[in-house]
Amino acid sequence: MSGKREQNKRLTRQAIVDSARMLFIRKGFELTRIEDLARQAGIGKGTVYSYFSSKEQILIEMISEERQQLVARFEQRNDESAPIGEQILTLFLCQFDYILEHREIARLMYRESLFPVKPSIHQRHQVDNSYLNAVVGLVRRGQQRDEINPNGDALSAAIIFYNHYSMAISGWYMGYIESEDMTMNLRHLIEMAINGLHRSTDNTSTSPALKLARLTATPLETP
Repeated sequence: MSGKREQNKRLTRQAIVDSARMLFIRKGFELTRIEDLARQAGIGKGTVYSYFSSKEQILIEMISEERQQLVARFEQRNDESAPIGEQILTLFLCQFDYILEHREIARLMYRESLFPVKPSIHQRHQVDNSYLNAVVGLVRRGQQRDEINPNGDALSAAIIFYNHYSMAISGWYMGYIESEDMTMNLRHLIEMAINGLHRSTDNTSTSPALKLARLTATPLETP
């Protein structure tokens, strides 16, 4: 009996999340009420609150689900024998594929990732740690191969890579980066992060310059 009860709880929880996803797309996050979620899921308002204290918590649940699916997609696509920069690129492109398929929900997730509401911060830490550890694992693998500076802090390096990805996604939402240019731009940013911004004496970088649709860098004026 307890097994059946737990299964029903999981089904109800998933029904709430699925209903929220549908309503967030249709009405927008701000205009969706808990009453709307309950009606869509075919349950009472109080039942929704017995699983989630707010809409923000439901959104975090969506983020957690997406991150779990992301890791699964990455493990299927990744070539562990490839250079570590390409493996990091594969991880970020798996995430970008989700954004292409679920633009509005992904925008809400992205906003919540950057600017979480205070009551949800602890739960966000748990979700972020799980995802960030995947990036840290890639960095450490690169350090073991001597493809990334072995003397650097792996967590700091992982945050740098993710910040580059976040800025690229922001640029895409704002129309500065075209979808077809995302792979090239991410590869460029990852390579710059790996090589650092110091002057290279052998000039081995093969990545083209960052390609933005509506922004250009002002040429450096020579005295």
